[in-house]
Amino acid sequence: MPNISSSELIAQFQTALREGWGYIYGASGEIWTQAQQNAASREQTKKYGQKWVGHRVTDCSGLFAWAFRQLGGYCYHGSNTMFCRYSNASGSMSAGKRTDGEPLKPGTAVYKFNASEGYHHVGLYIGEGAVIEAKGTAYGVVTSKIGSGWTHWGELKGVDYAEKACKEKVKPQMGLAARKFGRRGEKKRAAQISHHKVPA
Repeated sequence: MPNISSSELIAQFQTALREGWGYIYGASGEIWTQAQQNAASREQTKKYGQKWVGHRVTDCSGLFAWAFRQLGGYCYHGSNTMFCRYSNASGSMSAGKRTDGEPLKPGTAVYKFNASEGYHHVGLYIGEGAVIEAKGTAYGVVTSKIGSGWTHWGELKGVDYAEKACKEKVKPQMGLAARKFGRRGEKKRAAQISHHKVPA
């Protein structure tokens, strides 16, 4: 099975963000129904889940599982297992940076860890200091800053992090007069054309 590119993975997360996905614990991309909401037993779902009826929903690791499925891959649905068994490389973070001094690559999974719950939450670093995460039932899929409590990172199995994003800047197009005479020439030429217009 070919590797998924990090940009493809990021694009799937951006789709969920753009479409305004909700958060339901245990979900992974399905549409939340009124019948499911009526039968909900979790307190957070009973309190906030009604606003996600009719929307696609996921939890934090479910978003990874869904994104990998769309791209023909597989990722385990569970953040603790993701970190422990589905990382090719991993480590700790402090203030939004890897503690080993290496740069954090876009497409890297980032985690929140505590002693009682382990790696209990996961999001996707998309570059430029931003993370897309399924944050919680009250929030849905949102963006957050990389420095906002993320404690660990993991480069996921099946993802190609070697690709180089194209950052070529597109130069603004210039009119014919500007290319021939420069910006001042373009303005001068426009003034000449205006001056020689035949009255109606």
